[in-house]
Formats: sequence, C-alpha cells, structure tokens
Amino acid sequence: MTRQEYTKRGFGQPALWIDFLNSLEHNGLGHSEDHLRNPDWVKSFVHHWKLTPRAHQPVPFASLAQLRRLLRDSAGKLNSSSPLGNAELRALNVAMSVLAHPQLIQRQNGFVLEESPRQKDWRWVQAKIAESFAQTLAERPADRVKICPDPLCRWVFYDRTKGKTRLWCNEKTCGNRNRVRRARAAIKKQNE
Repeated sequence: MTRQEYTKRGFGQPALWIDFLNSLEHNGLGHSEDHLRNPDWVKSFVHHWKLTPRAHQPVPFASLAQLRRLLRDSAGKLNSSSPLGNAELRALNVAMSVLAHPQLIQRQNGFVLEESPRQKDWRWVQAKIAESFAQTLAERPADRVKICPDPLCRWVFYDRTKGKTRLWCNEKTCGNRNRVRRARAAIKKQNE
C-alpha cells in the first residue's frame, strides 16, 4: 500500500492512536476488515508514523488487538463523556512502560534530547501508540474525540470544528447514507 493509498483510505489522522483504532475498519455496509492482518497496511502504518521496529519479528496480533480493545473502549467512554476508570489508566500506563534512556541527537537546526528505547521492537510500537492516546488526553480537549454514530461504521476521529459540531466521520459517506435511511424510513412511515 503506497502512502497515497494509505491517506486516501482515511488514515494519516492527527494522532497515531486514531489510525491504530481504525485499523479495524467497518465500511458502513456491514463488512469489516482488520488491517493488522494485512502486511502492506502494517508496513504503511509503521512507515507513516516512523515506528518501524528494528527487529524483524512477526506482528504480535493478539497483543495489538488487546491494546486496540483498550483504546477503543477508552475512546468510547470519552465519546459518551464518561471518565476513564482506574483500570483503564493502569492498563494505559502498563502499555506505555518500556525501558528507555535519554539520547542527545544533533539535527540540522541544533541538538535534541530524545528518549530512546532500549529495543525498538513491537513492544515499543505499542508503547508509542498508547503514549499517543495519553498525549491526546493530556494536551487536547477529550470531548473532541468522537466515534461515528453510524453503527455499521464506528470510525474514530478528532473533531477539529470550531464549535465541536462534527457528527459523522465523513459527511459524504456516512452522513449521506444515514440521511437517506432516515428519509426512507419517514416515507415508509407515511405510507403505512
């Protein structure tokens, strides 16, 4: 999957964790696709977010799916204006805990001090995903984390509108599809 295909499919969101959650994609028509099982998607994902693990390990589907469930449940709570519980916070903190050390790096515009993991493996990738979610909670309004209300879609997105008024993940697909459903239901009700 090329970078253009990756972004054309709606990935490349404002946060790493959002792309990760949407890796279980529902097309709004009752079909779903788990992109974590697609090696091309995984390659595009880690490349886009500059997370390529050094070690050539197999993708740990079970632990990635477990992290995705944790983040999906947490995003669902935020979407319904519920606070995260202690269990979610503990699980997030465990997911973010990888051994790291400070490293001074010289860049074109000067020096940068970065945390460097002891080992850039899939455990580190998972920690970066969880950290991305934690950064969103710490630095941005949590009420802008939304989930498409279409029960056949459930795409996660970050609402950047001024008045926090965005409802659908995509007005042209889910928004239109649901307006048509409501209109057809109203016509059917009138004809009864």
